[in-house]
Amino acid sequence: MYYLPTSLILIGYSIVTLMYIFKNRKTKLESQLFANEIIIALLFLAAGIMFPFMYQFHSPNLGQEILDNMWIVTSTIFLIEMGIWVIMLSYNALLSKRNPEIMAKRDYQKFCDEFKRNWVDDLKSEFGRKFLHLFTCFVIFFCWSLAVILNDFEILTQFGLDIYSFAYWLIIIIGFGFVIMFQIGDLSRLTKFYILPNWAKKLYKNMRKEELNTFIASTPLVLSFIPFLFAPFPIFATVALITTGADAAACLIGKKFGTHRLKKNSDKTIEGFLAGGITTFLIVIIIPQLYYRWMAIDLEKIILMAIVASILFLLVDAYAKYISDNILNPLLTGFAMWIILLI
Repeated sequence: MYYLPTSLILIGYSIVTLMYIFKNRKTKLESQLFANEIIIALLFLAAGIMFPFMYQFHSPNLGQEILDNMWIVTSTIFLIEMGIWVIMLSYNALLSKRNPEIMAKRDYQKFCDEFKRNWVDDLKSEFGRKFLHLFTCFVIFFCWSLAVILNDFEILTQFGLDIYSFAYWLIIIIGFGFVIMFQIGDLSRLTKFYILPNWAKKLYKNMRKEELNTFIASTPLVLSFIPFLFAPFPIFATVALITTGADAAACLIGKKFGTHRLKKNSDKTIEGFLAGGITTFLIVIIIPQLYYRWMAIDLEKIILMAIVASILFLLVDAYAKYISDNILNPLLTGFAMWIILLI
């Protein structure tokens, strides 16, 4: 039961997010954000339900005592994180309510107006916005590589761990720690902006304009990776790299070299569109071969995966409207590759 605090935190986020959505359902429906935000709430619910099975799924020989200790450390970290957030938000709430001038300065509409005035949509700014997504992918590969190195030196076996259990333990702590931080920040930003500390407000200056009245894209992106913790690591890694790397390639190449509009009244270009599809294809070809040790698969299946994943990526890029591509890309490409693997 040591997994319970983490599961309850994630399920609690799902409930609070749903309460926020339905309280503002009229606005969400008018702005076509309702479906996307409902999916985010459901992803939190799925994360809470699946958490008790994540560490041992690929490591069935993991001892119960070791598993309990991993759950205890994970839950303790998240409880401390939540406690720190509660203290910070409570302090800023008291500070703002006692001082009308501070409350007036911390008006979200003023923040939005200033944000729109200072908005820059160039290559440098876009790279800065994509960096956080790419960093998520870096964390996944770093944790896995660290686990492989420690395993080769027989350090993990001394603690009763293996590559999967240790790597996923680190990935989950960092990943869930990230979404816990940003979801509480987003809910505060969208409901009671004045309770956010100043450093948190500065972080939100890097979001996109379309995220001003909804949750930032990084949270659903990380949550959409969660089902693939139960797939072989090459599938998980490929999904993460497609969602971050291929998307970044499409966006940045489109910004730099794009001259032909994909569709009328669209900011997307044919050059960026093709760059995303080609990058997806190359990622699916390369990653399974680099990590062949953890997923033996014929080249024919890899090519089929690459073709299907590229087509799905392009379809999402071209037609996704009401649901974020940060949700659709990992879920569609990931499950398609996983199904092909199992056939």
